Amino acid sequence: MTMKKISWITPECYLDVDLPIINYLCKSFKIKWIVVLGKSSIDYKQYVESILENPSMMDIEYEYLEGRARSLSTLKAYCNIVKSAKAFKPDVYYFSSWGIPYALFVFRWFFPVNKCVTPCHNVTTPKGAVNENMAKIYTHLWLTLFKNIQVFSQSQYNCLVSRHHNKNVLMTYLALKDYGEPTKNVSKPEDYIRFLFFGNVANYKRVDLLIKAADILQKRGINNFKIRIAGNSRDWEQRYAPTITNPSLFELNIGRVPNEEVANQFVDSHYFVMPYQDIAQSGAITVAFRYNLPTIVSDIEPFKEFVEDGKTGMMFHTCDAESLADKMQYAIEHHTEIYSSMRKAQKHFVDKELSTDAIVKKYKDFLDRI
Repeated sequence: MTMKKISWITPECYLDVDLPIINYLCKSFKIKWIVVLGKSSIDYKQYVESILENPSMMDIEYEYLEGRARSLSTLKAYCNIVKSAKAFKPDVYYFSSWGIPYALFVFRWFFPVNKCVTPCHNVTTPKGAVNENMAKIYTHLWLTLFKNIQVFSQSQYNCLVSRHHNKNVLMTYLALKDYGEPTKNVSKPEDYIRFLFFGNVANYKRVDLLIKAADILQKRGINNFKIRIAGNSRDWEQRYAPTITNPSLFELNIGRVPNEEVANQFVDSHYFVMPYQDIAQSGAITVAFRYNLPTIVSDIEPFKEFVEDGKTGMMFHTCDAESLADKMQYAIEHHTEIYSSMRKAQKHFVDKELSTDAIVKKYKDFLDRI
């Protein structure tokens, strides 16, 4: 039987989503993989080929976007991507590159819609996201114009089928994001509890609640903890830094965390905190699950798919700093009683729901039906 051919297009921002999947699918399909990169000091080519088990099993091509998003050079680049993808004469086109403002219209015009599979990471745009209104409009157009859609959480699946009928939908969880083993000899501190926030510090992620919770705990006389905030922020000095009243409680690593440093950040922390007020699904939580950190999350629907309060982690009332402080206090005061059982329960959930084999099988079954 002839192997089905796929032209697969991945932008830089979703490399860590597609990499673990394509690593397995190239054993079942002939894949031409077009990786779309912007200006960056990171050697993504080296990164990709270091993760792939056998890069020679697929045809990999890198397309660089040199200009601004709306420049004519970017439009030309997407036309080149289309030309290359079509030259492979695939049975399926898979692309997660939204490429505002051009990619949506270029892909829809030149690719046969029945052969297209396109992931939608945010069926609902998180409140407070960058360019929120534009994202809502573009998402609506994307979901209206394409037929075969992939989503990454049950809550997003429910939103999609309630808003857009007659779609062929694949729902899979994100594969665990794996940044490898620590590059340093690190271990969790024994004389205090370290809470970790990791990822871009966007407004909807409500890092301000975490800062307020630290103040609340200190006023309660609790000081045996540290809060590590590791991630990039556009407005840290203006928006967040002035609200920190006790710097000794914080370990700040503001800026992009290099891939080789990510494992170190997780391995020497105890709990992963996600105070988000809204989210479609989170890649960051899969990093916490990869490194077996119990999570403290807001009680929004997408997190309820991953965290069972008191079992695999803890939940607090969304947008409530006092509630978050209560959960952190409980974790500090009962750490020796709850930590091992939470990690064990989390690992069981990962083995059952988030194994790469189970996720890849869903991809394969769906792609076989296109």
